[in-house]
Amino acid sequence: MSLDPKQMDPRIKRTLLVIRDAMIGLMHEKGFEHVTVRDITQRAEINRATFYRHYVDKYELLDKIVEDRMTEFTTAISLPSDFTFEDLSLDPETPPSSFICLFEHIAQHAMFYRLMLSDKGIPGFAGRMEQIIRESFYHRLQLAERDTLAVKTPMELVARYATSAHLGLMTYWLEAGMPYTPAFMALQLKRLHMLGPTQVVTNTSQTKSSP
Repeated sequence: MSLDPKQMDPRIKRTLLVIRDAMIGLMHEKGFEHVTVRDITQRAEINRATFYRHYVDKYELLDKIVEDRMTEFTTAISLPSDFTFEDLSLDPETPPSSFICLFEHIAQHAMFYRLMLSDKGIPGFAGRMEQIIRESFYHRLQLAERDTLAVKTPMELVARYATSAHLGLMTYWLEAGMPYTPAFMALQLKRLHMLGPTQVVTNTSQTKSSP
């Protein structure tokens, strides 16, 4: 399917959503390899002709689900087109809107991400997320016009560290059942980026011991 969702007939859009929800639910229960088209159509309460009108097989369905979600993930983690670094607060207690948007996106599609980052997901999915996060990190550096040659730590190490922080917090949040709000998670990510884990813990300890 290559239809623009904005131009799609609402009935077709609902059908596609039902099919996709059925696939994700079944993958949670039994894993992709054990899911059949018959399982999907029964769960979605549609006939096989309707399924094949939109997808060649379950592999194309999964590919389309992943591609669309990764496109949305890329949009969520990207800075606004009119963003300038003058708008960026250096206060570690003020999370950027892009971080909040990212966690809101994860929350909206929690079942999908929880599945794909588990052992029932598809191989290489976490790597795709890491690549998108890393590209976003480098894009932010370009916008900031930072002289990466002057940085003492190799930039690839910085990028890997930042990427791991993003993915690690998102994975933990999902596995824990999302006990915190997107805004709270965005704030923790900002603090870890600016202060680092050691400084975050040190500041917390000093605060607790203060009279």
